[in-house]
Amino acid sequence: MKQVKPHLSLLFIGYIILSTLNSCVNSKKLVYFNNIPRDTTIQIKATPKLFKINKNDLLQITIISLDVQAMAVLNAANGSSAASAASSGGGSAGGPISGYLVDENGTITLPLIGKIKANELSKEELATAITKELIDKKIALDPIVTVRILNYKITVLGEVARPGVIPVPNEKITLPEALGLAGDLTPYGKRDNVLLIRSSGDKLIYKRFSLNNDQMFDKDFYYLQNEDIVYVTPNNAKAGLTDRSTQVLPIALSALSVLTLILTFALHR
Repeated sequence: MKQVKPHLSLLFIGYIILSTLNSCVNSKKLVYFNNIPRDTTIQIKATPKLFKINKNDLLQITIISLDVQAMAVLNAANGSSAASAASSGGGSAGGPISGYLVDENGTITLPLIGKIKANELSKEELATAITKELIDKKIALDPIVTVRILNYKITVLGEVARPGVIPVPNEKITLPEALGLAGDLTPYGKRDNVLLIRSSGDKLIYKRFSLNNDQMFDKDFYYLQNEDIVYVTPNNAKAGLTDRSTQVLPIALSALSVLTLILTFALHR
């Protein structure tokens, strides 16, 4: 059997050692909810916050009535006919997004009705206001009005498997669900320092929390709100990975190469 040259073995062992040092991550820091005892019950303090319509929100407003002609006109902005609105609730999956945009004055313009205030109203309050207008103006008989938010979304960035914008069609999402949809944190995600950025009027609210305990079940974090941003910061292993790869590793490999040349020269003398 052909004997492996000593200098090749040395080079291989050195490479393995350096690779191992580069990939070390403390496994204890990867575990969620460390402080939760086994077989216990936690009372979730959080409740979904009532969503209020804001400027620049995109709304789908579906109106069902016995007056087919009025329905066709009123549902036109949703891209749905009266028949499809009655059967599927309006809208079309996979097509271009259409609906009613809340303008800078906080109003929307509905056919046959005109301008109506939407800003700072809940979906139910807006539906009630539209129903009243339809009845008072005798536009539709016994209308049924539903309102949906088409631009409800959250963004997950940083050390997750699939960072990006996540649409929330049912307008309700928890932090664990958002992280799951983003593919969970990578091994280099800092689980004890996750940043939540939330828009509140003309202000931005920054909150930091840990996934290593039950802090995420607190009322401020568990249920995410529209346009929330979740940022997972890199841990020290990831922060140093680039530096080691660009600085330490090339130097170490160069040193091993020089050592290999010296050994090769010595073995052939």
